Amino acid sequence: MQIFNWHNVSVRHEPYTVFYIRNLVDQRLYNRLADSFPLLSQFRHRETLGNKYLLTEAEGEAYYDFVNGNPQWREFYNEIKSADFREQVLLFLRSQMKDSLTGTLRADDFVSRFEFSALPTNGGSQRPHTDSPRKVVTLVLSVMKEGEWDPDWGGGTSICTPRDESLRSNYSNQYLDFADVEVIDTFPFIPNGCVMFVKTAVSWHCVPPISVPGNGVLRKTV
Repeated sequence: MQIFNWHNVSVRHEPYTVFYIRNLVDQRLYNRLADSFPLLSQFRHRETLGNKYLLTEAEGEAYYDFVNGNPQWREFYNEIKSADFREQVLLFLRSQMKDSLTGTLRADDFVSRFEFSALPTNGGSQRPHTDSPRKVVTLVLSVMKEGEWDPDWGGGTSICTPRDESLRSNYSNQYLDFADVEVIDTFPFIPNGCVMFVKTAVSWHCVPPISVPGNGVLRKTV
């Protein structure tokens, strides 16, 4: 079964190229993933990144026990780890960006992984950054049930740029505070929506603080 659909795409080119892909994951699998997202108690709070919770491969046993204990997530994990997935990403980027990842680079030249991320609605956020220099391509996929998230709550991935022009080039991935950047555009947070971009020195993005008092819903992504 083909898990990923790369066709329902819109593109923003400035200040860097960002793809917004709707219904990226096969809907039947997506529904199973959304129904079985990890509990917040399984995550680690990462306050240096914002008000954010992560469950990553670095957590070791906690991450792998969850993935291996849930067939739908094991299927997703195996797909993300496959050379076929990396080849799909490369082919998509080459079809969209003439100067992106061309030449002799192959799927086997890269590794792929995913992490679970959760932001609470009482102040959850992701501080402005450009992503680690170890990254080449980033995909942020929402994992929400239909009707679970009201778009009026916010939670979209925002493209931003530093107010201080001297900070704009940031390949080393220095984090800034929200007051230090100007938000240029925000991609709405909807079920099965994916924001995708190639990491560059100017690929600034963030999730501004979410404030929905008394709401226990989480903004869930991988």
